[in-house]
Amino acid sequence: MVLDGDGAEVDWTVGYDAPPENFEAALTKMIGGVDTFKAISAAYVKNPKDVPTVFKLARKWSDRYDEAKAAEKYKEVIKLDPQGKAGTYTQEYYKITVPYTEFAEFTLATAALQISQKPDLAPVKAFLAKYPKTKLVKQAYQRMSSYYGYSAPKEEAAKFFPEYAGKFPNDPSIQYSWLSRIVRDKEPLDKGAEIAAKLEEMTDFNPSAGYNNLLAQFYILKGDKAKAEELYGKSFMEGQISSLGYGLVGYANFWINQNSNLDSAVAMAEIALKLQPDNSYFLSQAAGVYVKAGKDDKAIAIYGPAFMQKNIGDATVLNSYAWFWAGQGKNLNNALAAAKKAVELQPGRYAIWDTLGAVYAKMKNTAEAIKAQEKAIELAPDSLKEAYKKNLEKIKSEAAKK
Repeated sequence: MVLDGDGAEVDWTVGYDAPPENFEAALTKMIGGVDTFKAISAAYVKNPKDVPTVFKLARKWSDRYDEAKAAEKYKEVIKLDPQGKAGTYTQEYYKITVPYTEFAEFTLATAALQISQKPDLAPVKAFLAKYPKTKLVKQAYQRMSSYYGYSAPKEEAAKFFPEYAGKFPNDPSIQYSWLSRIVRDKEPLDKGAEIAAKLEEMTDFNPSAGYNNLLAQFYILKGDKAKAEELYGKSFMEGQISSLGYGLVGYANFWINQNSNLDSAVAMAEIALKLQPDNSYFLSQAAGVYVKAGKDDKAIAIYGPAFMQKNIGDATVLNSYAWFWAGQGKNLNNALAAAKKAVELQPGRYAIWDTLGAVYAKMKNTAEAIKAQEKAIELAPDSLKEAYKKNLEKIKSEAAKK
C-alpha cells in the first residue's frame, strides 16, 4: 500500500508476481499518480456520473477483495449506463473486451457463486440468458464448475458437466474437471473411462503432469495399476524432465542468438544441466551459450578436455565434440585430439573424416585438411559426395586467398 504525507491511501496492489521489474513498475506508476485509487476517487468526486471513472473505482475495490464496495460501484455503472454504450473494459488475462455494463453485470451475477455450500445459481444463469453470445460465457461456466465439481449433488453434476463440455468440446481442462468429480465420487466408472480416454487423447501431444496425475488416480480407482504406471510412472516423469531440458536449452539458444536476455539464457541453460548433468547434448548447448555470452572458461569447464577424456572411447561423442569446437574456432588442439581419436575408433565413418578436415581447416593446416576431406569424399555415399566436394573446394579457396 502506498500512502501520501497525510497518511491517506494513494493506491495498493495485492500479492506479488515475478519478475521484480514488473512489481517495481507498478509501484512507480502508483507514486506517479497514474490511475491510482486517490486519483480515481478525486475524479469521482468531481463527476460521479462518469461511467469509466465509476467502473475504475469498482475495479480498485474488487482488486482489494472488498466485494461490498465493488458491488456498490458496479451497480452504479449499470444504473448510469443500462444499455452498455459508455465504453469497454479489456480483461488482460483472458484477452477479451466487453462493455463496462456487461462486465459489471457478470461480476455481480457470479459473486453469489462464492458461497461454497449452496450458491445462488439463478443470477449467473439469468446473465447467460441475457447475453447468450457474451465473451464471458466460458468464465461463467468455469465459476459454476467450482460448485458442481465439489459441492453439488451427484445428480446435478451429472447434468452440468455434459452441458459444459458440449459448449467447449476441445478444452481438456473441462474434461479434467469432470473426471475430477468422478474420481471424488468414485463413480460412475464407465463414464470416467470414456472421459479419461478423451483426456489422454487430447493431451497426448504434450502430456501434463497434473492431468496424468488425475488419470493415474482414476485407473488406480478402476484397479488398473499398469495403466496408471504407463501414464504417470517413472518413464513419464523422465520424459517430462527431458522435455523441460530441451525447452530450456531452446530458450537459451534463442535469446543468446538475439544478443538479448543473456543472463536469463545462461541461467536456463544451467538449469537444463542440473536436470541432466551427463547429457552430452545439453552440455554442448550450454557450452555454446557460454561462448556466445563471453564465458569461455565456463564452456571449457563443462565441455572441455575433462569431458573428452570421460568419453574417450565413444567415437560419436568425440566427433560431436570436435565438430562443436571447430565451429567455435576455439579449444582446437583438444578438438583435434578428439577428432583423431574418433577416426582411430571408427576409421570407416566419412562424417568423422569430415570433422577432422574442419578442425584442420580452422587450425589453418590446409594440407591435412585437404587429406581428411578427400578421405571423407572417398567414404561418403554418392548422395553426399557433391556436398563434401564443395567443402573441399571451400578449404582450397580460402587457403588460396590467404
